[in-house]
Parts: sequence; structure tokens; C-alpha cells
Amino acid sequence: MLLAACHLLLLSCGFHLRGAGMFELSPALAKMRVMVEGSQLQNEPLLVAMKSALRLQTIIQVEDSGDAPLLLLYGERSENQLLSVISTGKAEAYLLKYEVSFRLIDKENKPLSEPQTVRVRRDHAYDRLNILSSEREEQELRREMQRDAVQQILRRLSRINPEARRVDQR
Repeated sequence: MLLAACHLLLLSCGFHLRGAGMFELSPALAKMRVMVEGSQLQNEPLLVAMKSALRLQTIIQVEDSGDAPLLLLYGERSENQLLSVISTGKAEAYLLKYEVSFRLIDKENKPLSEPQTVRVRRDHAYDRLNILSSEREEQELRREMQRDAVQQILRRLSRINPEARRVDQR
């Protein structure tokens, strides 16, 4: 009974697990194209992740061509910075950095939003005794950072209202 009461209380207050919900985007963005600037690959990891997130977490129809607004992803960068070394001078920890910029443009190439940049950082402890495992962990951290960046982009897209921007520009 107590468990059922707690469940009902959580449901009634509007509690949702983080990342478990859908994103509501403006009706003007009901159809959207997605492109990674400078890439001709259809299986570009960032492009695949963004299209997948749009299909699974929004009601947006993702198109490959047409006159729908374009979400342009560009400036993807990934780097690592040395955080600490041990007494022998070997690396012990790194700071992994990932950033990607995006802008939303209409079919006439006019901006529907200001260009924005998403930055994600993670610490990575490097295990000199288990190099393969450390490298796999770093690759997984980089994939996770990319997924986090895609989620941040979706959150920012949900706050964009292209109709209001068009009215302001007139």
C-alpha cells in the first residue's frame, strides 16, 4: 500500500526520470532536415545520433531533402587535456572535451535561431597497467559525450520558436 501511495504521489506531482521524456518542438519544425557541415557520409556518427534522437524523442519527421528547415551541425571537436601525472612523469588522468555547434536555417538559408555551441567535459583516469581497457573506456566516454551533446541540442531546440523570430525580423 505504501509503495502504491508513493507511486501515485510521484505521478501526480509530474515527476519524470531525466532523459525519459519526449521533447516538444515548435509546430514550425514538424519536418526537419539534418546535416553535418562538410561531411558527405550518411553514417556519420553525429548525424546518425541526431537523427535517431529526433525520431525517438520528438514527433518530428526527419527528411533527407525538400524545403523543411535545416538543422546544421558543424564545428565538431574532440580533444583531451592532461590533468595529472605520476612521479615518473607518465599520464594519470585526462580531461576529455567535446563540442559541437549548430544553427537552424529555413529553406531560403535565413537563420531561424542564433548559432549555438554545446560543450561536454569528462574526466578520464588512465590505467597504465591495463591500456586496452583504458582506451575502450575513453572511446565509450567519447560516445557518451556525443549522446549528451545531442540531448543538449534537443533541449535547446525545444526552446526555439521560429514563428516569433520571423515576426521580429519584419
